[in-house]
Amino acid sequence: MGAKRVSRLAPSRGTVRWGLLGAAGGLAVAALWLGAGALVTDRSSGPEGPAALGVMLFMAGLVGMIAVGLAGLPWPYWVAAGALTVLMVLPLAFYGDAVLDRQNERVTAVVSQLRDSVSQPSGTTSRVCRVRLPDGTRADVAGTGCDKGTRIGDRLTVYQDPQGRVAARLEVRMTAGPMMWLIGACVAGLVTLGARIGVHVGRRHRRAAIRGGR
Repeated sequence: MGAKRVSRLAPSRGTVRWGLLGAAGGLAVAALWLGAGALVTDRSSGPEGPAALGVMLFMAGLVGMIAVGLAGLPWPYWVAAGALTVLMVLPLAFYGDAVLDRQNERVTAVVSQLRDSVSQPSGTTSRVCRVRLPDGTRADVAGTGCDKGTRIGDRLTVYQDPQGRVAARLEVRMTAGPMMWLIGACVAGLVTLGARIGVHVGRRHRRAAIRGGR
């Protein structure tokens, strides 16, 4: 009887196929999120685009987490789905930094305008410098080097993307190397989660078939 029970719980070809299908689904979701995120971030000239993208991805992850829960899967699966979605937002938040780091082009820009920006809802005031780049275009930059001591006409060294995919910045917070490791970890997590969900669904179908064949 024990041998019969073990044989019923042993992985079947159908379970393996479900696992592979789930892994492919996880990979497809990762590719879709990264592709859509890169497209939106490429076309964003300011901080509003990536922020809105982060909110949309977080909401999409929340919906996905609820969908996994409504599918009848145990709670660790939908908790893992929500956590991985939050992690997927992080590479997109630093996408512009990685692009500028990979280009590694720094140019001298001239400050043409100064203004103060108030962040909501904290109410923190920060200095924003509008600079004129060597090609004649203008960009708003903030961070180290743009402060209360900065004056119109000052020269600042900024990171610039020659292809214009992301806006110029004074500093890079995350380099391309760590970002690629983070993306790889997120993709691996989604593939693993998809495979586990597929195996769980396959085993559930198999148990239902065994009960129906009695």
